[in-house]
Amino acid sequence: MTISRLSTRLFSSTAQSALARNANSPLRWGILSAGRISSDYVKAMHLVPEAEPIAVAARSASKAQEFADSHNIPKTFGNYHDLIRNPDVDVVYIGTIADHHYEWTRESILAGKPTVVEKPMTLCADDTKELINLAKEKNVFLMEGMWTRCFPAMQKLRQIIASNEIGPIVYVQGDFGYSMANNGPEDRIWLPDSGGVTMDIGMYIAQFGRLAFPDGKLKDVFATGTVKNGVDHSVMATVTYERGDSRDGFGEDGMLQFALTGAANTEERMVLQGTKGRVFINGPFHVPQKMKVMYDQGRGESTEQIFDFPLPDDPYGAWNNPG
Repeated sequence: MTISRLSTRLFSSTAQSALARNANSPLRWGILSAGRISSDYVKAMHLVPEAEPIAVAARSASKAQEFADSHNIPKTFGNYHDLIRNPDVDVVYIGTIADHHYEWTRESILAGKPTVVEKPMTLCADDTKELINLAKEKNVFLMEGMWTRCFPAMQKLRQIIASNEIGPIVYVQGDFGYSMANNGPEDRIWLPDSGGVTMDIGMYIAQFGRLAFPDGKLKDVFATGTVKNGVDHSVMATVTYERGDSRDGFGEDGMLQFALTGAANTEERMVLQGTKGRVFINGPFHVPQKMKVMYDQGRGESTEQIFDFPLPDDPYGAWNNPG
């Protein structure tokens, strides 16, 4: 789903190389890192005729070859530089741990390669802004791999918000948690810089602030939490957005409130409350499949509409990451 939509957008960024071969040729992807998330990405890619994984790079040649054998990829590289510079690669996917996203995304952009980098794009806002500005300067496609944004349910949600049918959004509330009890001491979740629940799953909820308040300016962030093994383990936060020059006439600040935890598996549901109704996204909201829209008819009275977005058939069944 995500890769199919990406392929359409990326053809404009890779027009020279793609058209030089054949306008109907699939985009040739280079996979930078041979980890678990890269494995899921390549499995999905094999279901999309517009995309073809043709190369993989890992920290060692043997690991790259093992990954290539498992996923039917013809080219392997024992370092990341050579994959990025390879002329046969149209698009680079970066699936390293987040600590290295900035470094390799920057190199890929400078090489002129359209780039999809796993979330989070970087570990701080300044680095992310730098990469965005660099991509604009070099006229290179850059995207954070937030697949939730590509689901049909999210397209419908954007339409509902834009139509103002539930009124301006007053606040957004959500939760996301999964038990990390079985994550061993070597798991990436405990890495000192990129570990913790906020860097791992916080962006899934944070994106709804930009969705609900597209013209809003970040005003305040209030957060509290608990720490385990040196990283944030549970977090509760409230984020306030200034609406500024509100075109809908609703002058109040917008609010986003969320809970994250590695201590429990939560319902993972989102609510967007408007002045005239509300939207519920059933869990797991990061793989949105069902949405209920309630239209207020008075206090305590409403009508509702249900939208279902079933997932396509899955030929694999087993994935490294749920959803």
